[in-house]
Formats: sequence, structure tokens, C-alpha cells
Amino acid sequence: MAVIGYILLCLIWGSTWLAIKIGLDAGMPPLLGAATRFLIAALILVPLALRRSPQIFRDRAAWRLALQLGGLSFGLGYGCTYVGGLYVPSGLGSLTFGFFPFWVAVLAHFFLGDRLTFGKIASIALGIAGLVVLYSGSLRELGADSLLGVAIITASVLIQGFPQIWIKRDGARIPAAFLSGVGMLCGSAVLFTLAGLRGEWASGLPLSAPVLLSIAYLAVFGSVVTFLIYYSLLRRLSATLMALIAILTPPIALLLGFVFKAERLGALTLTGGAMVLVGVLLFQRAERRARA
Repeated sequence: MAVIGYILLCLIWGSTWLAIKIGLDAGMPPLLGAATRFLIAALILVPLALRRSPQIFRDRAAWRLALQLGGLSFGLGYGCTYVGGLYVPSGLGSLTFGFFPFWVAVLAHFFLGDRLTFGKIASIALGIAGLVVLYSGSLRELGADSLLGVAIITASVLIQGFPQIWIKRDGARIPAAFLSGVGMLCGSAVLFTLAGLRGEWASGLPLSAPVLLSIAYLAVFGSVVTFLIYYSLLRRLSATLMALIAILTPPIALLLGFVFKAERLGALTLTGGAMVLVGVLLFQRAERRARA
């Protein structure tokens, strides 16, 4: 079952970049769209958690972890992802997020005791070099706006790494429905507030088919289904292994972006992205050797 869940996560999250881009291109305000997505998902997950595990709602430690997840990951992190998506093709956003496993590995070294071997450090160095090439390629081939988008999505990577580590360290006994549902409810509150500060409430959500379908797909499949699977697997698998999902989602996102949005990335941008993904593969091999 873990293998099936892992595959589903890769397939669905590979498609979420396209779903976000479709909504944004149709005029969806980024923060308001993300907030609505997580509010819908929370309205499904919180009652589910209340029915399955009512006792967890009296646990202060569980609330603290869920609120940290909501404020940082679902709130600020996804806010950066959506705003960054205004400036970059969906495939480029996914390639940028490929750096996530390296950041989680660095945090795991300091907070979880997962030591960084020479092979891991060399792989991270390759990933950083790939990210630099990705930055330069997006600037040269797609313009300054794309560089801004890549920088904002990189900020999302840095922000979301911390909750991943905290959940791996302290969240083994917390049901995934509670963690995801309360986290998304908190995240939606943060996003609705930021949307108001950004002036998005004035325009509201366009009630067009692309926007509504984008939000519905991301709420049900990209949020409820995936995060229930994700936080369930995170309790059984290493934080770094779970972060390696980032290596499989970019090819899916690139293919879908090319087929449905005719997105084309330049050679230098693709080279940088490939360097990041190869670095992730080498990191995975180094981790297996260290465990052996």
C-alpha cells in the first residue's frame, strides 16, 4: 500500500502545477485562490478527523504542530508557490521545487540526527549548482519576471522544509486528517488575510469554469487525497525519502505543461533542472549506502 500511495502522490502532485497555472491564467487571484482551496479541503478533513479521532482535539501538542504546519506550509509556503506561479511556466515551478529534498536533508542533519556524508554533501552541491544554472537560464531565456517567480518559489521551499522536519520528529501519533485539516484551516486564514492586504478581495474570484475546476481539483485531489496519504507515509518513511517525491513530479509537470499549455523551456533552464534532479538521484543513492 505504501508503494501505491507513493505513486499516487507523484502523479497527482505532478499535475497540480498545471492546475494552479490554469487557474492563474484565467484570472484567479493567487492568494485568494489558494485560501479557497484549503478552506474547502479543511471543511472535508476536519469533520473526518473529529469522527475518527475526537480525542486528538484535546491534545495541545497536536494543535501546536498543526498550527505551525498551517501558518508556515499551507499559509506562507503555498502563498509563495501561488504568487511565484504568476511569473513562471508550470514546469519551471516544479523544477525549482526539486531543490526541496536537499533543504530537508540539511535540516534533518541538524534536527533529526540524519548525518550528512560526503556523498550527500556532493549531491547537494550539484543540486545547488543546478539551481544557479536554473536561475541564470530562466533570466536569460524567459526574462526577469521568471527569475522573480523562481526566487519566490525558492522561498516557498525554504519555508516548507521546517514543518516537514517537525512533523517527522513530533507527529508520529497525530492522525493525518487532523494534521492536514487543522493545518489547512489555519493556512486558509493566513492566506485570506494576506489576500486582503494584497487587495485581492476587491476583485474576488472569477466564477469561470477554469478557475472553479482548478480550485475543485486542487482542493479534493491536490489537498484532501494527497495530504492524507503524505502524512500517513511520513510517519513510516524517512523525511528525506518523502521529499524525494520532488524528483518525480517535475517530469510529469513538464509533460503536462507542454501538452496542455504549450510551455517550452530553454536548453539552459532544462539543463539546470536536470542537474538538480540528478543531484537528487545521487543523494538517494548516498542515503541508501549510508544506511547499509
